[in-house]
Amino acid sequence: MATQELEHCDTADAVLAYARSSRAARDRAEVDLYEATVAWAVMHSTYDDRQAAVLPGTDMMIELAGLGAPEVSEFAIIEYGTALGMSSDAAVRYIAHVVEIRYRLPRLHAQVVAGRVPVWRASRVAEATLGLPPEGAAFVDQHLAPVAATLSYAGIDRLVEEARARFDPEEAEERRLIAAETRNLAIHLASATAGGQQVDGTVDITGCLDLADALDLENALAREARNLALAGSDQPLDVRRSQAVGVLARAQTTLDLTGDDTAARVPARQVILNVHLTDQALRGVDPTTTGAGIHLARIEQTRSLTTLDQVTEWLRTPGTQVAWRTITDQPSNVRGGIDAEAFEHPFRTQPTPTGPRRQPAPIISQDIRWFADHPGLQAFQRRPVDLTTTETVDTYEIPERLAEQTRQRHPRCTFPHCTRRARRRKPGETHLDVDHINAYDPDGPPGQTNTQNLATLCRRHHRAKTHTAWHYRATPTGFLWTSPQGYQYLVEPLTTTDLGRQPPDPPPTRPA
Repeated sequence: MATQELEHCDTADAVLAYARSSRAARDRAEVDLYEATVAWAVMHSTYDDRQAAVLPGTDMMIELAGLGAPEVSEFAIIEYGTALGMSSDAAVRYIAHVVEIRYRLPRLHAQVVAGRVPVWRASRVAEATLGLPPEGAAFVDQHLAPVAATLSYAGIDRLVEEARARFDPEEAEERRLIAAETRNLAIHLASATAGGQQVDGTVDITGCLDLADALDLENALAREARNLALAGSDQPLDVRRSQAVGVLARAQTTLDLTGDDTAARVPARQVILNVHLTDQALRGVDPTTTGAGIHLARIEQTRSLTTLDQVTEWLRTPGTQVAWRTITDQPSNVRGGIDAEAFEHPFRTQPTPTGPRRQPAPIISQDIRWFADHPGLQAFQRRPVDLTTTETVDTYEIPERLAEQTRQRHPRCTFPHCTRRARRRKPGETHLDVDHINAYDPDGPPGQTNTQNLATLCRRHHRAKTHTAWHYRATPTGFLWTSPQGYQYLVEPLTTTDLGRQPPDPPPTRPA
C-alpha cells in the first residue's frame, strides 16, 4: 500500500509530504504501543507484597522501576515481549522504562501521551532515574518535563545527579568513591568476533593501573620481550611485548604471592578452548581445492573464527594439553567397528613426539589426524557425539552423554526470540536446562527420555513452560510454541516466525 502511494508522488513536495506523514504515523504508533504496554503492566501488577509472595520457581512479581512503582508479573513480561518480537531481557528493560515513566514521572508521561516527547527520549530519562528515591524522581520530572524534547543527554545526566545529591546524599557519596576508584583491567573477549568476521585470533586489553603496579608490569614486559628476542624471536618489539603477557600469565600461576606457606591459595584455573575444525582441515585437504573451503576453526567460547595455522600455533606452546573429539552430523564412517576420530586423545606437545616426527617439528593437521588414527595413544575413550542418532534411556534423569547431544543439536534456548547459549562460556556459568518437550510421566511407557523429546531451555523459560500454559512441540524444522493467549511462534535455528493467533494446540497433560 505504501509503495503504491509513493509511486504517485511525482514531485519533490509530494515525496516530502509523504515522508512527513509516515514519520507522524510512526510516532503515533510508538505512543500507541507505549499506552498498550502501560495497560498490560497495570493488568499484571500489584503493590501488595502478599500477592507478590509465590512458590520458588513459579511466577514472580518483580521490581522493574524505582521505589513507588508497582511490581509486575515476570511471566506476563515474557508473553508480552514475545508478542512484540523481543527477547525476555529486552522486554524487561522496555517495560521497566514504561512503568518508571507512568508511575514516577507523571509529567513526562503526559508529554509522551500528547506526542510532544518521543518515547525513545522518555526511555532515556527513565533509565537515568531508576535508582533515584521518589523525591528525586519527582524533582527530575518537575524540571525536565517542559524541556524533555530538546534537552541534551548531558543536561539530563546533570539534572539526575543533582537530584541524587539533593535527596540521596549517601548514595551520591558512595557513587563518588566508586568513580574515584578507576583502576581496572578488561580483557575484551568479544573483540575476537567483531561480528563474526575476524579470523585473526587476537583480543584487545584495556586498563587503568596503580602507578607502582604499572611500572612493575612495564619492567616485566620489557624483560620478557628481551628474553624472547634472545631466544631467537624475530618478531617486532610490540608483538614480543604482547607475547610476554602470555608468558607472564602462564608463569605467575605457580608463584606464592602470600609469603605464608600455610595460607590457602586459589589454584590456577585450566583454560579450555572448545575448537571446532572442519573435516577438510583435519584431512589436510588443500584449501585452494574447489569445494574444500578455507581451513577455519571456530572457538566456541567467543563464537569467533580462526585459522588452522593459529590453532597449530597454540598447540606448539609447551605444556598445552589437547583433548580430541569429533561431533558428527552424518553417520559415522565406521572402520572395523571403531571410528578412530570418535575418541579423545589427551597429549602434551612436549616432550611427547607427534607421530612419526618429533619436536620441535610444528604440529599440523596431519599430526592431529595421526593421533586419531593410532588408538594406542588413547588415554581413555569416549563415544562420539553423533547428532543423527536417537539416544534413549528409561529414567527421568538425563545422562550427561544425552544432555551433551541435546546441547549440540540445539545450541541455544529454543524459546521464541531467546538467544542464550546452551553451553556455558565462562567458569561459574551453567549450561542451559535440558527439558522434556512432552512432560515425563513416571507411570508412562519406557523411553520417554530420548533425543526427540529433549530440547534446551534457559531457566527463565523453563519455569514459564513448567508453570504456565506455554507449551511446544517439535516440527521438521524446529519447534512450534503456543502462548497462554493462543499465539503461536515457529522457532527455527536462525529465526522466530510469528504465526499470529491460531487454533491452539491442546496443552499437554502434566503428571501430578
